[in-house]
Amino acid sequence: MTIQQLRTFCAVVEDKSFHRAADRLYMAQASVSQQIAALEKYYAVLLFIRSGRSFSITAEGLSLYKWAKEILALIDAIPDKFKELHRQSEGKLVLGASTLAGNFILPPILKQFKETYPKVELSVHIGYGNEMVERVRNGTLDLAIVGKNLNWVDEAEVKFLPVAIDHLSLIAAQGHPLTKRKIVYPQELVGPYTFIHSRPGSAMRSMVEDYLKQENVTPNSILEMGNHETIKRAVEQGLGIALISTVCISREIASRQLVNIPLLNLSKVSRQFILVSKQRQEYNNVERSFIDILAGLIPPDIKA
Repeated sequence: MTIQQLRTFCAVVEDKSFHRAADRLYMAQASVSQQIAALEKYYAVLLFIRSGRSFSITAEGLSLYKWAKEILALIDAIPDKFKELHRQSEGKLVLGASTLAGNFILPPILKQFKETYPKVELSVHIGYGNEMVERVRNGTLDLAIVGKNLNWVDEAEVKFLPVAIDHLSLIAAQGHPLTKRKIVYPQELVGPYTFIHSRPGSAMRSMVEDYLKQENVTPNSILEMGNHETIKRAVEQGLGIALISTVCISREIASRQLVNIPLLNLSKVSRQFILVSKQRQEYNNVERSFIDILAGLIPPDIKA
């Protein structure tokens, strides 16, 4: 079976004539008949019922016609697909990310994107989530990935696409008294433990404060740290315990540098990581290529 045989068969069906099909394809009528006969032999079916100079198509012939048209449409689209791929392989993409997304979600996505589209000029800016949203709004960023603030809603200029889910974990250093417990109750955080907080105004700080408020908990001793890394290092050194994004502690938990402590009702607390873009009908080719890779590489346990 060849592609040309399928084209010849479709022409015969559409023209309802071997002779007209031969004229359309600039072939001898005998060649058309030979190609149809070759298809019938290959598939061991009868495609046409012949009666003198007239013929009718069989049920098998109708089925083959449908499949052949689908196959030929795909084949004929290949040149345009290559043109589209070429357009995607060049261009510029300016990305933004919040600190957490930039450190723990973006790296494998950026690696795959650069390997797939090495000619795309790529730049990445890391900062506060609010800043990244504003930069998408004013057009200095094409796309941004940030942890969603609960007060954000789609607006006339930007839209938010959920891509992942972020949860909180209670962490402590190896040997901490709470690590021996099967379950810890929120009220126990009021005990003789130093509670390490992220900076005021951060999305993670808001998540933590919402949880503590829901559980009517006010820690006695608080130590504020600037970012996720300093919080983790402080906990490792035994300076206190912390509620922190689950996304950023997988390596330390696996290496047993930190212990994830089960805390009652903590699983109910979550927020979305979102892709921020301009509010428009379609993404351009470079943006679409990035989004496709993003969708394929978000870890299954945090997919939105």
